[in-house]
This record gives sequence, structure tokens and C-alpha cells, in this order.
Amino acid sequence: MDTATEPGAQEAHERPDPPSTVLQRGLLVLEAVARSANRRGVGVTAISAETGLDKSTASRLLAQLREAGYVRQDGYRRYRLTAKLSELGAGYSEVEDLRVVARRHLEVMHERFDEEIHLAVLDGGLMTFIDYIGSSQLVRSHLTGRQRPVHETAAGRAILAHLPHETRVAVLHSSAEGEGQVLSDEYVRATLVELDEARDRGWAGYDRADDVIRYASAVFSADGEPVAAACISGPSFRLLPQGDAVAAAVIEAAAATSRDLAGENH
Repeated sequence: MDTATEPGAQEAHERPDPPSTVLQRGLLVLEAVARSANRRGVGVTAISAETGLDKSTASRLLAQLREAGYVRQDGYRRYRLTAKLSELGAGYSEVEDLRVVARRHLEVMHERFDEEIHLAVLDGGLMTFIDYIGSSQLVRSHLTGRQRPVHETAAGRAILAHLPHETRVAVLHSSAEGEGQVLSDEYVRATLVELDEARDRGWAGYDRADDVIRYASAVFSADGEPVAAACISGPSFRLLPQGDAVAAAVIEAAAATSRDLAGENH
């Protein structure tokens, strides 16, 4: 008798892979995404070819990894790693170290103004928020998500302000692509002018036309690279009257964090 027609054979054939096999395949896919040298991400077809998995399996595993927060997909259906992997190390974690170093400086700013305080890192075309202190005030802004497009955040613009011209342009386009947008040359030119101004004054802002004011300043690593941004946001009616003081405070919080990262305060 053909074993495919035996009772239970069809059920056995359709039974899901054992967890260990699913895990191994998921790790293969994750590693393939990590190895991709394409700044714009990698597609399902390329992942399938590299791992030897059929496209439907690769697509299913990528969807699961995306849901878990390890990869993201842009408007062109390409995949890139998120910053989540950097938070998993059992030992030293740069993200955790940055968060610990910055926290006391963010708390000083929060105690002074009692507004929303954020710390974010650049992750491709996204800003990933790795720390957050809320406001106790009745009218306040709210952090709406763990990740936001770089070009639509004050924190992202604060970092871009200190990057080389070509890198700025590449990140801006990557950020827009992730939202299914195409930036016009006019928008890019205007943004580059704003970034120069932000670099010169030490802080960046971003107006979403939502009556919220945002101030962000870049945090630098020991080798002088912009690695994060400290940010404060709140209703415009509260922050605008004390704008100079708020801007100075966020600049100092970022600068103090940078000094700590460089070991100057130890």
C-alpha cells in the first residue's frame, strides 16, 4: 500500500515542524538578513536563495521575526534588522550602557521641567527609543511608538546634523522609503539647510503641526561619532515661553552623557 494513503499519513505530513527545526530555520533567516550588505535591505527572494528555504517558508519566518521586533519591512517589502538584537547580550550591551549612562542626566532635565523625556538611537532609517520618562502633568505629549522615521523626529535630525552630507541624504531617503514615501529634491535641500542650522546651534526640532514642541541634542561616543540623541517634548504653550532654557538643558544633558561615555567624568 502507498504509505501516503495510510490513515494519519496526511495529518503527519501537515504537522508543523518541531520547535528546534523552526528555531534553526528562523536563525538562518535572521543571520541572512544580518549579513546583507545592502543598505536598502534584502528581499524574500534573496533570503530564500541564501538559506535554501522555499519562498513561502522564508516569508513566513520573516513575518514572525517582524512581529517579534527583530526585523522590519519597508515600503518596498525589503527587510532590515532592528536594534532589538543589540539589547539581548547577556554581558556587555552598548545600548544598555548608553541607557544607564544617560539616565541620570535625563532625570535632571525631567525634574526641572516635568515634560516627556526620550533617548533614541539611529537604526537605519528609523529612530529607536531606548529610554523614556513620562510627564506627570495633565496636559502632555505622548511617545506614540518605540520607533519613528528619522526624518520625522527631532532626535533623528539632531543626529543627522552631525553626519557627512552623503550619509545625511542616504538616511533621509531610507527613512522615507520605510514609510512608502519619496522625498522631493526640494524637501531634501530644505532639510539639509535645517540640519546645518541645528548643528550650529546644538539642538534640532521637528514640527508635526500638533502643538507639541520638541528639542533634541546629539550624544557622541568616545570617538566623536553621534550615537544617540536626548530629547524633551511638551505642549507648545508650556515650552515656548521657556524655549531658551529648555534648549540649553537638552544640550547639557546630551553633552554630559557624551562626557561620561568618553570617561571624562570618572
